[in-house]
Amino acid sequence: MSKNVTFKTRRKSGSHKKAALIIIIAAVIAGVITVSCYSILKKNDFNLKSALGGDVEETTDASGESGQVKAEKSTRRYLFWCKDSQTDKLEFLWVAKFSMPEGKYTVYSPSIDEVIEYKDSYSTLGNIFASYGEQGLVDAVNLMCGITVDNYIGSDTEHFKQMINYLGSVTVKLDEAINYRGDFNLILMQGDNVLKGDTLYKFLVYTNYAPTDSSAIRCDIFESILRNTINPGNKDKIEKLFSRIANLLITDLTIVDFSASSDYLDNLFETGVNSVITAEKAAKIK
Repeated sequence: MSKNVTFKTRRKSGSHKKAALIIIIAAVIAGVITVSCYSILKKNDFNLKSALGGDVEETTDASGESGQVKAEKSTRRYLFWCKDSQTDKLEFLWVAKFSMPEGKYTVYSPSIDEVIEYKDSYSTLGNIFASYGEQGLVDAVNLMCGITVDNYIGSDTEHFKQMINYLGSVTVKLDEAINYRGDFNLILMQGDNVLKGDTLYKFLVYTNYAPTDSSAIRCDIFESILRNTINPGNKDKIEKLFSRIANLLITDLTIVDFSASSDYLDNLFETGVNSVITAEKAAKIK
């Protein structure tokens, strides 16, 4: 039985090794060029879908300049609340629906004295919070509004003040001056009042004793806080903002939630706040 055996000379073997080395070097160079091109195109907002004839959503930022933003259709609902640091009494709350990519927000601010049926009895939101804590408040809001709150963000007196001072003051326009002396003193003039953390907190607590439009007043304040927070100017500060929220506030948002929502957050801050609607009834937050 014969075998076909090929013998390679040293010269021929060396030629093959040289050719293989050239191929490897060429492949590496091609890979580097490909990665570099991709990085450059990505940095300059090249969109493959657009290049192939697909649709890319155009948005306008706060400066009026048009840019490309990845559209992610999503609606999420959050509960924001604040309690007194000393007594743990619920002071005010907001329920907000975030609709993207429209940059549209719907806000509802029920009274802490709103009565609902909860656990086979009727009770106020304030009393439910006192008895069952933040999770009880979440459950009560879900029942009242017919929704499922995705996450809650809570605060107490001092941490709320710190957050407002960090995010920026809020301007409140009053038809009449306020001279309130009770558990605290609140003196505000008629017209525009620029409120920082301490005074804004007192004013929000004061709305519990204000006329029937107190819900709308709180929603207007929430819009100002929202615009101070969610805007293109803060896009590069998202991680810092999240760190502040995690350290100062009471929330069920985790670092895992933050990481999983990175694209959504980028879109959120790029789009900013286009419109805010005040919901007069709980059902409007659906």
